[in-house]
Amino acid sequence: MIKGSKLSISKTQFIKGLQCPKALWYYINRKDLSPEVNIAAQARFDAGTEVGLLAQEYFDGGVEITEKYWEIEEAVNSTKKLIEQGINVIYEATAIDPNDGSYSRIDIFRKNSETNKWDLIEVKSSTGVKDYHMNDLSFQYHVFSKAGYEINRCYVMVINNQYIRDGDIDPKALFILEDISESVLGNQSNIDSALVELCNVPNMESEPTESIGARCFSPFECDYTHHCWNDVPEYSIYDVYSAKKADEIYQKIKSFEIDDVPEDLLPGGRKGIDVDCYQNRTQRIDVNKIRNFLESFDYPIYYFDYETVMPGVPLYNGTRPYQHVPFQFSLHIQDTPDAELRHFEYLHKDQSDPRLLLAETLIQLCGDKGSILVYNETFEKGRNIELANVFPQYAEELEAINDRILDLMEPFSKRWLYKPEQMSSYSIKYVLPAYVPELSYNDLAIRDGGEASETYFRFVKGLIDEKEQETLWSNLTEYCKLDTYAMVRLLEELKKVVG
Repeated sequence: MIKGSKLSISKTQFIKGLQCPKALWYYINRKDLSPEVNIAAQARFDAGTEVGLLAQEYFDGGVEITEKYWEIEEAVNSTKKLIEQGINVIYEATAIDPNDGSYSRIDIFRKNSETNKWDLIEVKSSTGVKDYHMNDLSFQYHVFSKAGYEINRCYVMVINNQYIRDGDIDPKALFILEDISESVLGNQSNIDSALVELCNVPNMESEPTESIGARCFSPFECDYTHHCWNDVPEYSIYDVYSAKKADEIYQKIKSFEIDDVPEDLLPGGRKGIDVDCYQNRTQRIDVNKIRNFLESFDYPIYYFDYETVMPGVPLYNGTRPYQHVPFQFSLHIQDTPDAELRHFEYLHKDQSDPRLLLAETLIQLCGDKGSILVYNETFEKGRNIELANVFPQYAEELEAINDRILDLMEPFSKRWLYKPEQMSSYSIKYVLPAYVPELSYNDLAIRDGGEASETYFRFVKGLIDEKEQETLWSNLTEYCKLDTYAMVRLLEELKKVVG
């Protein structure tokens, strides 16, 4: 970058380029490869906006830079004007390094009254400082210091996971300031050297030659895996080994194919079972363990599944940041082995706290006898324990429900039953189509628990209008209902293999 030239690279682009220069090149030059903004991405954006606005309330007397994100030079001038006017707290303050053209906004720019220097405060939705946060603030320190600002301290502002909501959100209690100044200063030489390379990447005539691997998923899954991983087999060494170990194996064999892995590098344990079944195109069945598992059931059987919302900023009194709050459950009931299924559900169609009505409905429907079948008992039991703590009047009933819970995931996670089609996964999203191919989550508008949670969050925050709500209720019902019906069908499959 020539001294005196204009904009080169933003903080977002720099962080993307640190993970992979090819991703940065695609971001600038291949807009056609950019993924669509889906439900999950929109929910993260909405949640981030809420956190950012609350963080501004943490400081008194601040003024926001209101230029659009592409109006960089205008935002720089507005920042300078506010400083000239004596404003000591600026939201979205903006600066440009006049030497390399790098530019950045900072969430909070605060003048320290004792040193007369400026604090850089970057707001994050996480509950602790992550490694990549240091690179964020290190880049911002580089830009603002090169732009002529004297920097006092560098802070990451994170969410306090011990905060419990009681009435209106208290920003002073919700957030914690973590000082990482020494790490930022110690990282400047790395930032400088990285900028020498990355500032030129957007202007390269052709894309950088970067290999795929573990880097594609750390610290985030790259937006371009759908493109770069297009030639990787659907079931590859990255499904069998950790990403780091798979990188090492790829360097040795120069192949993603499991069939190309030499015998001395094949895994043991459960992953060894997966590979053996894949290579020999066989199914593993441990009849005795499956039979013992089935004999532990008592009818009636209740097939049960929760959906939860887990916002960073607590929605309801008595909840913490990122606490799972159940708003829906599905329940299929089978009174005897030959009886027809009955289906019930609870879905809270109001913006109020769903937990009391949900708990009362669940207790009423589950009765006091029979096995309750879930997929991953840790999750459902954990929610019931939390409900029992909040509503002690129902603690005995909820604890009794937990005592009746059995985990359908166990036969699949322990490989008592395994097919190559599971591709080393025991997630119900992979197990179901392996055994019941006519059923698929891919046909649903909501395909996983994350989408269910994020969509419901948007409803609670008033971001879904009334016309869309009926569609939302239908989509949530169909998704959660499939989760419990899937268990019905998988139990049938287990019964078939023992005869």
